Amino acid sequence: MNVVAQGGMMMWPLIVLSIPALAIILERWIFFICHPFPVKGAASTPPETPGVFAPFFDALFSDESVTEKEKKTTLAAKEILFSFNKSIDFLSTTATVAPLLGLLGTVVGMVQAFSKLAGSHAGMDIGLLADGIWHALLTTAAGLVIAIPALLAHQWFTAKVRQLAFEMECYANRIL
Repeated sequence: MNVVAQGGMMMWPLIVLSIPALAIILERWIFFICHPFPVKGAASTPPETPGVFAPFFDALFSDESVTEKEKKTTLAAKEILFSFNKSIDFLSTTATVAPLLGLLGTVVGMVQAFSKLAGSHAGMDIGLLADGIWHALLTTAAGLVIAIPALLAHQWFTAKVRQLAFEMECYANRIL
């Protein structure tokens, strides 16, 4: 808690931003791990346990015309991909905003440090200045510590969604 107090008031928005980002990373990671696309390679029948992919396989193996199957399969695939993309945009926003909040905290801290230095009548106190800069830089470090994992997670989840979309499309094309 001492680091939070030393970093100044901008540490609180960073903490508030980091909590849902961490929750989303953990929830999405578990979701992606628990819901892989159930079919690898060619198969002419739906898998036994499709889970979240049930609407996709139901549409693909329905007794309707090929045109109707294509429409329903495409719609089902879009809905599934939407569920996989849930909350991922927040990670991108976090990766963008956290360093900016950190930089803002640094600027505010530097203004405060120079203000104290200008107000001191003892002349130039390098210790006071160094202490102020050190405290100000804590928010930049905190912003980067939050942004980097959020950005990496966003990129990984986005790549997994693209891979899933490709697997579903290839499978549907083989069946249709």
